Amino acid sequence: MSDAVTKFKRIVVISDLHLGGTGRVMMSRPDRLASFLGNLLRQVQSDERLELVIAGDFVDFLAIEPWSSWTPEPDLARQKLEHTMSGKPFGTVFDTLRDLVRAGCALTILLGNHDLELALPGVQEALWRRLSAGPHQVHFLTDGRAHRVGGLLIEHGNRYDGANANDWEYLRLISSAHSRAEPSPVALRTSFGSQFVIDHVNHLKAYYPFIDLIQPQNELVALLLLAFEPELIWDWKRICAGYKAQQLQGENPQGRQPGKICQIGASPLDKLDQELQSLFGSAYDQLRQPPQEVGKTELLRAYLDNRKDSLSEILGRGAAIPPERLMKIRVMLRRVLLDDASARLDGPTEQYGKAAERLLKTVEGVQAVIMGHTHLPRKVAVGGGLYINTGTWTDRICVPDNVLQKGTDKTLEAFLRDLLHNRRPDSRATFADARISPAGHVERIDLKEVHEHLSA
Repeated sequence: MSDAVTKFKRIVVISDLHLGGTGRVMMSRPDRLASFLGNLLRQVQSDERLELVIAGDFVDFLAIEPWSSWTPEPDLARQKLEHTMSGKPFGTVFDTLRDLVRAGCALTILLGNHDLELALPGVQEALWRRLSAGPHQVHFLTDGRAHRVGGLLIEHGNRYDGANANDWEYLRLISSAHSRAEPSPVALRTSFGSQFVIDHVNHLKAYYPFIDLIQPQNELVALLLLAFEPELIWDWKRICAGYKAQQLQGENPQGRQPGKICQIGASPLDKLDQELQSLFGSAYDQLRQPPQEVGKTELLRAYLDNRKDSLSEILGRGAAIPPERLMKIRVMLRRVLLDDASARLDGPTEQYGKAAERLLKTVEGVQAVIMGHTHLPRKVAVGGGLYINTGTWTDRICVPDNVLQKGTDKTLEAFLRDLLHNRRPDSRATFADARISPAGHVERIDLKEVHEHLSA
């Protein structure tokens, strides 16, 4: 009997690397990732075969110029990847991946919502060439399927995020056409989150270098940016329309975009949040229930309600931030950071934990569900099994608890001033580590930090 049948599988899962971009990139420590990858095989037992799974958002095409929510030109998409793979700062990561694959490690790459271009045949071939490998060594999952390894079910997780769900059906049609050197038969419809990054987040990074570290980009982040930049209200109609279109896309599988988006759990805007409504007024109402047309009167009222200077300008000239502005920012930070439970491994899991619970209860043989996407590491018992979120390898904003409490305006203002000039990266990086028996049973699984060596 072959080793492939008799050996245990050692599965290491990482996600949300967000490699790519220039200047202040999301991952400031690719050397740490390269070192981690270089040590993986040394920790594998003699009766194990190693598989590394990158569970989405491997390369951040949204951060690579020219910015686009989707790069339809196959040559340009390939060039973006090749630029990321060559030289500093990320070349060493791909060098180490090449060595790892050459040494016998299987590599499986799932798509997230920032790296859809990896579905294109020419882009995949460029990665194979860079790693001196082929499809039997480096396997792509590009059609929305979860990756099953015995009792493990692995997926990125954006399937359960209405603002960042992928258009799998059209992506498959485009990839199929490109494999025959045919033009794309359809235009991919990108998510609200991806379009929001291109239209607003990328442009504001020059003023708020930390803003792309608040992930995933969704409707709550849109309100947070509005608190930073009130003049965003002039583009609010288009933002609301984009969010509404994404909602309709999930509700109407018979519409112009085929395929139904499966959403588990409540969207942040499904229920009325009276505090947000009180703070943001008509801007909140329009985002929650976008009208077909936003009248000039409503737009002017929303503008007047939010008419303040840019936060970066206020901080830049050393002026005091108005108390009502600080209140908006504090409330939005609390919402985005889950009331400061973001660092807890047993913290809230929102709709992702609910989805994991359903999968554990209904899919035969599943013992553990692993996701990424949220950038929040989690290890929680649900549905008779385990839900793990692998977190992220990017820098993360670390917000002290006292900043989020009422009556701490001076503390919050000092934090914002410091944040504007210092990204304050959180050095935490996490991964899932599992051992699967030849029969597919999950013998051991854990969520670990990178400073913890892989234990055999």
